[in-house]
Amino acid sequence: MPIIAAMLLILLLSACEDTSLSKPIAVDTSLTFLSVEQTAVSAVPQHAVLFLDDGAVNRTFAAADTSFVMHEDDLTAVQDALAALDLENDCPPPTGLTGSALVTYRRGAAAETTCETTALDGVLAPLLWIPERTVAWPFSPQNKPHPVGHTTISFQDYSPLAGDEYFHPGVDIIMPENSTVYNILPGRVVKYDYYSLSGGSEENRMYFEVVVETQNGLTIQYHHIDPDSVSDAVKAAFESGEVLPVGAEIGLIVSWTVVETGYSNELFHHIHLNIFTRDLLPLNGLQLLLPHPDTTPPVIASVTLVNGAVASVLDPAALTNDFHIVFEGYDMMDDNVWPLPPRRYTATIKDAAGKTLLERKSYDYLAALSAVKEDFVCDYYLCGAAGMATKGDYGPRTMFVNITAFDEAGSAASPVALKTLGTGEKTLTVTACDQYDNCAKKSVALTLP
Repeated sequence: MPIIAAMLLILLLSACEDTSLSKPIAVDTSLTFLSVEQTAVSAVPQHAVLFLDDGAVNRTFAAADTSFVMHEDDLTAVQDALAALDLENDCPPPTGLTGSALVTYRRGAAAETTCETTALDGVLAPLLWIPERTVAWPFSPQNKPHPVGHTTISFQDYSPLAGDEYFHPGVDIIMPENSTVYNILPGRVVKYDYYSLSGGSEENRMYFEVVVETQNGLTIQYHHIDPDSVSDAVKAAFESGEVLPVGAEIGLIVSWTVVETGYSNELFHHIHLNIFTRDLLPLNGLQLLLPHPDTTPPVIASVTLVNGAVASVLDPAALTNDFHIVFEGYDMMDDNVWPLPPRRYTATIKDAAGKTLLERKSYDYLAALSAVKEDFVCDYYLCGAAGMATKGDYGPRTMFVNITAFDEAGSAASPVALKTLGTGEKTLTVTACDQYDNCAKKSVALTLP
């Protein structure tokens, strides 16, 4: 009996020690980082929010959406840097410090807290931001610029059929045949294979590419690589998923078979370098690559006024219609022999007293107007409208740009309204600026009855 009584007593005491009945539930005080938000200190406005649960990065580059999903290895590097952060000393409450990162976190079930830090810059900068004019060129020496045959803004049309015009979505960099191509940004190789301009699967050695998805959310396409020359480094990175560093060999440019007759009269050996967002929106590669020491302004051959429908030329000495403004001209970079389009334009109209009546800025071509290269090309350029036909093939080039067709944000813009200008004598001045802010001006006298 004494033994049984003792066992009953032990069971009774065990029941009384049930902490779920006698004590409150402990609060989880674990630290959870939710997001990092930052605005870059850069010439082109950039803003990014990194969500730490899935690596999604909402990012803008000027007016372009350049969002992407960060690779899990890179996301881990950010999370590790956050875990090592001394929140009390390294991340005080926000003060609006330029370029600082805003870190949002939560402790257990507490409300979200945001703090401000610059301690993450070394980790965030190469993963979040699109670098400006600091990216290595794909040929040796990589720290020096090389000749440019076409830019992301260039007009292209190699077909006799109307409707085949398109924007050149990358930068053509001219080099001798069999020149070695080098990687320009760290990233992971996702493809080395043939591609087709028509979307088919034919294998044409002129159209072979190596594709690198960079750590900072861009897609680099190296077009016109000799398929027999793809480097072991590219193949190994493709198989392993490891990061291909800057300067790693890609391969050789393929020998081009077409002579460029407009200016060089030589075979057009080149690499076509596409720098895209992950949604394949072309970015202006010359805004990223190390700059040319270019000091030559564009040439403005003519300024023409056309009606709102871009169907007929108007007489500036007797304006009675709303109008668009057409630039004809080109830009020469350094000692290049190939004419290139300017990057941006401004139209200003003043009255006889010098008062500004109108200032219209064109779209600043930092990114393409669309991911589809055929979109808007004959709105931006004139493709025969009003008797003006832009030309862009292997022969001489002619460029007619409707500089009032799009506004600064890339939205379609209305023609200049006469009613906003009044009557009498006016002066229209068109300013054309190239990739490196070299600008030229041309004025036209207007008379509004």
